[in-house]
Parts: sequence; C-alpha cells; structure tokens
Amino acid sequence: MEKLSPEEMDRRMTQWRNDRLLEPQRQQRMQELEERCTRLETENAEKDRMIEKLLLRIEQLEAMVFGSKKKPDDHGDSGVASDSSPMPKQPRSNASFRRALPKPEEITNRTHHPIVSCPDCRTTLRRKQTVIRFVEDIPLPQKIVTEQTIERGYCPCCKAWKSAIPISPQHCTIGLHTRVYVLAALTVLGQTFEKIKAYLYGLHRLSISDGELAAMIQAGHRKLLPTKQTIEKKIAASPAANYDETVYPVQNGEQGNYAWVKTSAVGPETVFLLGRTRGKGNAEELRGPSSDQVGVTDDYAGYDGLFKNHGLCWVHPLRKFRDLAESDVLTPEHHRQCLSFYECFHTLYASVADIVATPFCQEERVIAAESIGKKIDALLIPDVGDLPTLARYKRTFLEHPEKYLLCVRMKDVPMTNNKAERAVRGLVIKRLLSFGCRSQKGAEAMETIFSVCLTLWWSKPEDYFGDLRALMAA
Repeated sequence: MEKLSPEEMDRRMTQWRNDRLLEPQRQQRMQELEERCTRLETENAEKDRMIEKLLLRIEQLEAMVFGSKKKPDDHGDSGVASDSSPMPKQPRSNASFRRALPKPEEITNRTHHPIVSCPDCRTTLRRKQTVIRFVEDIPLPQKIVTEQTIERGYCPCCKAWKSAIPISPQHCTIGLHTRVYVLAALTVLGQTFEKIKAYLYGLHRLSISDGELAAMIQAGHRKLLPTKQTIEKKIAASPAANYDETVYPVQNGEQGNYAWVKTSAVGPETVFLLGRTRGKGNAEELRGPSSDQVGVTDDYAGYDGLFKNHGLCWVHPLRKFRDLAESDVLTPEHHRQCLSFYECFHTLYASVADIVATPFCQEERVIAAESIGKKIDALLIPDVGDLPTLARYKRTFLEHPEKYLLCVRMKDVPMTNNKAERAVRGLVIKRLLSFGCRSQKGAEAMETIFSVCLTLWWSKPEDYFGDLRALMAA
C-alpha cells in the first residue's frame, strides 16, 4: 500500500472536516428538496385534475352551443354502444324506390294518348300495347273573391236591424280557408309572419298585414279555447303525463321568457304555456289540481314535490354517461373507466326497457323492480377513484332511485321523457326563426293555437285541415 505524504494527509483531513461540517446542511437541503418535490407532485396532480375538469366543462359547453360533433354512426368507431341496438339494415327492393300507386277513388282525371305511326319515320306501328301510368300533382291555387249581397231590414218589434248573415264592419275580410292556413303555418310549419305574407302574396296575390295576422291569432284563440280545455281534460284522465320546458322569449312580456309543455303519455294530446318564468308555480299551473296521475320529467328541481307519483327520465343520465365515455379530453385511465361504466349502465337501461315493454303483471313487476334496484345499488356504488364528474352523476342518480323505478312498478308509465321533448321541439324551431312572441297577449293566444293545432296534427295528419276548419267554422 502506498504511504501518504504528510501534505496529502493534511489535505484529506481538511476535506473530511469540511464534509463533516457541511453534512447537516446537506441533509437539511435534501429534506427540503424532497418535501418540495412531493408538494409539486401533489400540485401537478391537482392541476391535472383541474385541467381535465375544465376541458370537460368546455367540451360540454361547446356541445350545448355548437351541437355534438359526433354522429350516430360514430359509436362504432369510439367503442361506445348506442342508446338502442339498431336492427341490421335490410336490402331495399326496386319497388321501394317507386311511388305508391294511387287508389282508384283518388283518380280525378283520365287522358288517352294514342299513337298510330312512328314519330320519326312515319311507318305504321305494329303489335301496339297500352301502358298505364299515373301523374300526381296539385292545382295551382287561385285567389277566390266572393262578393256578398246581404239583405237587412229593421224589425219594429225588436227595434233593431236584422240581416241574413252577420255583416262585418270591414268592407273586405279574410276568408275561413286563409285563416285556417295561417294557424297551421304558424304552428305545424313553424313559419314567421314574413314567410306567411310572402307565400300568400307570391302564390295567391293576396296581400295581408301584420295587424291582420295578429287579429287572426286572437280570433283563433277565442274559437279554439274550448277545444284546448277539452284537451286538458283528456290529459288529466290519462295515467301519466310528460313535462318539459324551454326558452321562448316574449319581447314585451310581463312574466318571463320560458315555455312549458305537458303531453299525455298514452295519446297525442298536448298543452303549452308560453311567456312564463321557469319557476315552480308555472309547473303547478300546468299540472292542474293535485291527483294520483304520474308526472314524468327530467331531473329539474322545479318538479320536486309536485307529484304524488313522480317518474324520472332514464335517457337523461344515459346521455350524460355516454358523453363522458365519448369525451376527447379525459386521460386514458379515466376514459377506460367511463367507457366501462357506460357499457354497464347501457346494459341496465336495455334490461329496464325490455321489462317496461312486456305486458303488465303487478307481481312480476314488483320482483323485477327489486332486482333492478339491487343492480342499481351495485353498479352506482361510489368509488374513490371515480372521475369527479362521473362521481357526481352517480350521486345524482342515487338520490332518487325509486323515481327511476316507477316505470317498472306502475302500468303505462314511460321510462323516458322523450315525448315531451319531441313536443317542445316545434317551439325551439319556431323560436330560432321568429324569436318568440311580441307581447304577453300574443303569447297567451299562441298557447291555445299551439295546443289545439299540434294535437290535431299528431292525432290525424291526413284529416288535419278538415278538422281544424270545422273547429274554426263552429
């Protein structure tokens, strides 16, 4: 072994003494760095969770403003099952691309087109055959102007003037057919005043003003109000009713800028409230007197405590879980978690739909409800590793499991609120085109017209104009 020189020994002893003096500082510095590293890791994890939460919220807001970017057929690419199992497409026959032949009683005119010789070379044709074809068309409408000569006279007994028919104070008025068309165009077709005026003038050369249209709405309201009240009675007699609400502005309104809809769960009857707030009092007015009728709604808090029997829509949570599973902003771990949960929830949804579709038997339904309830408790049990949004959706669903099971326990109770959402869709389209109503008086009149016209249309579209004309002429 090499012997160290005195100088080397002094140098090493000096280095050892310095290391010994600096060691506590190094240990303290190491501890501080470890604590800082732990704190930064915790902060980064928290920031990652916050970024994921904000990105998810931005994605949801973009879907609300711009609509979903995914199409129904995107489910196959994303690995997420659709809301219902689609039937495989069957190949279409050639006949399915052709118009259906009219019935014999529908034929209004017949023409014959003979041919003797070739139109090109004038040679006489042989082995002639007859081929029958049909042409469906509509006549170009023409304005009908009727001059009325009305006799009247003074009755000395009644001391009043009497006429053969009521005499309008206006020298020229709008006829019944035009008034029926205007009401149908405003509701079923969702047209605006400007489009109605353009159609009537462009096709019929019939000029009409905004004031006349507004007067037709008020007259229609007065005529159709008894029919609306009959519709309300029919809805009240049904076992269940669907409810929904949407934005519907009233420019000079006095109450609010929301519309409410109530529709029978077993029929086409539907009533509307327009120009209201989103407060619970309007929902109570729409419901009417308290009864045992089941109310099926979304999970909006305004409906809480409103019904003795309250059913909640299954499609709303299903959509929320599906949107989470299809989100593009989740981490791979959270995406797998949400996708796995959605597939399980979709299976549960399908099993409930199968039960509701079967003929009602009280004993069987009680057993089925208990079985579904256990599956709900097992599937939606909270997990500390859940994505916060997923945990919140689970918690919300578990607040009212008995309301989701009402469609299983009771007869003729739908498991979704789709019927009310479809009924309110016409108002949404109307709102986008015309920006709602101009006044509270107009909103109250449109309540009646929407209720009657849309109920008639959904009842018998083939007889719609005849039925509406009969109501307006009564």
